[in-house]
Parts: sequence; structure tokens; C-alpha cells
Amino acid sequence: MAERMRLGGILDLSTVDWYGNASLIVFFAGCNFRCPYCQNSPLIPPDSGVEVGVEVLRERIEKNLILLDAVVFTGGEPTLQPEGVEEAARAVRDYGLKLMLDTNGSMPNIIERLLKEELVDRVALDVKAPLRAEPYGRVIGLPEAGASMARRVEESLKLCNQYGVEIEVRTTVAPGISDDPDFIREIARSIRGRCTVYYLQQFDNTGNVLDESLKALEPPTRERLMELGRVALEEGVGEVYIKTRRHGLERVQI
Repeated sequence: MAERMRLGGILDLSTVDWYGNASLIVFFAGCNFRCPYCQNSPLIPPDSGVEVGVEVLRERIEKNLILLDAVVFTGGEPTLQPEGVEEAARAVRDYGLKLMLDTNGSMPNIIERLLKEELVDRVALDVKAPLRAEPYGRVIGLPEAGASMARRVEESLKLCNQYGVEIEVRTTVAPGISDDPDFIREIARSIRGRCTVYYLQQFDNTGNVLDESLKALEPPTRERLMELGRVALEEGVGEVYIKTRRHGLERVQI
């Protein structure tokens, strides 16, 4: 029987979610983290979105196929729907398109399953904090789960390296949460030599932010992000970019 998925929506065409590729974006509903700066907070509840079959994805791919290079699975957290995400990934393969999985890394067993079946070309892994219990639990809004989730993200990173898949690591830089140089320095030390590229993303206070008190705070400036990006470079991360609303993607240089 065909699997069902809960989706928060499908964006027919994006050129900024996987740079260099025209991509169809699939938003899977449900997330197991509660990051205070989350901009997709309506997709956190497991019963959010709409339940659909894989034929909905196939129809949207066929409608836009002439324009597409790739598909991106994001969310929410796609790996919380293992059967649905695997069936959807196989559908993407049927059309000869590349697939990027955007994940919080909390389900390494599902990530390995997809990698083993060669269904994913690139993984966008959110490393939200240094891979230790206290900072991880604080940033994901689940203090009691910090240790286990940090271990799972580390395992997901190892698996991506083991299977030789392209990996971009992402950290959202939010005021008072993840904007300290030592915070970024520790993340950089844990990912150097283990990822294709590192993106520092500017917190956006205009979206559906989970912690509404953050909406009153100014996002970190481009200059601050550049400073943090140079910290990552100094720690040995080979390729670092910042992403801001105004300037888009910019490579960081020492």
C-alpha cells in the first residue's frame, strides 16, 4: 500500500535553497525540536499540514520538470516520517532529479537508510549548537534531551562522511542564543574537515517565530555574521558563507 505523508506545502521553484540548482521544495510537517527562533513553527505539531499520497508530489514534479534540477526535502523534520520520505525520495529518483535532505540530524538511523539506498545526493545538516548536552538542549528547547540529541547529530555527521555524500552544515545565528564567537568556534572545531561547506544563517524576526519575544530583537548584522564566519575559518573550516535577507549568500574571507 502506498505510504501517506503529512506535508506543510510544496514550493514549485527555488534557486536559493540549494545554490546552483533550480529546486522544488517539499515541506514535511512535524518536528521534534522546539528551537525558539524557528521560523516554520506552524509545522512543529505532528498533526500539522495535510495528509497526502506520493502522487501529489509526482504531479508537482511533472508540472515543473522542465525547469528543475533537484528536489529539497525540508520541514518540519522529514525523517520523522520514514516510510513517507523514502517513498517520496524514490519518486524523485524516478524523474532523474537530485535530492537534498534538510534535517536536524536527530534520526541517524533514517538518514543511514536513505543513504544506503543511494536516495540522497546532499545533506543539509543543522548543527544548532556545540555538540554538548547543555548548549544543545538549550538551543533546541529541550534541556533534558540535549545529551542524546547532540550524540545523534554527531552520528548523523559521521554517517554522511562514511557514505561520501555532500554535506552542508548550517547554524542559525540568533541574538543571545547563538551569536557568540566561542559558540561558533566550538561548532567549527567539531565540523572542520567533515563538511563541504558551512553556512551561517541570519535569524529572521519577520516569520512565524516560535518564541515571540525574539520578534522584538534585531537580527545579527551582516558585519557580525562576517566576524563569526571568520572565526569558523580560523578554526579550519574550509569554506564558509553567510546568508542574510538583504545580501543573500556571501563567501567569507579571512
